[in-house]
Amino acid sequence: MTEDKLTLTLPSGFITKVQVGEFTLLTDYPKDRGGSGIALNPWRLFLAAMLSCHGVNLAKYCYQQGLDYSQIEVNLIPLVEDCKTDEFPEYQIHVRLPPDFPSEHIQPMVDFFTDCPVANHLVKLKPILKTFVNGKLICTHAR
Repeated sequence: MTEDKLTLTLPSGFITKVQVGEFTLLTDYPKDRGGSGIALNPWRLFLAAMLSCHGVNLAKYCYQQGLDYSQIEVNLIPLVEDCKTDEFPEYQIHVRLPPDFPSEHIQPMVDFFTDCPVANHLVKLKPILKTFVNGKLICTHAR
């Protein structure tokens, strides 16, 4: 599991720098919230991860079925009033298919792409997050 380790550093302001293997990911807060606005804020990154997971599964389905997916557009619309306190936050995924997309593939494609590990982690599993400071367990968050 050490290859899955992500390392965060704080270069300045509210910028985070996350190292994941050979890749580097930056996040920041918008200027109106004290950041410099140079990257997505962590919440938008989370939403982008959920949408990307669905998108790559959609592409896999289409690829396996020999379907052109270059003109498909997928949007995620969060209907969350307060992402910290909404007990039942709702998200909508809207898919725009080209007119010539075969209708018999719509439901199987949706069934395939909605089996997204990112969303499943939130809605099907009960993740446990443990926080350690200097090697000492400080708190555990569980659903």
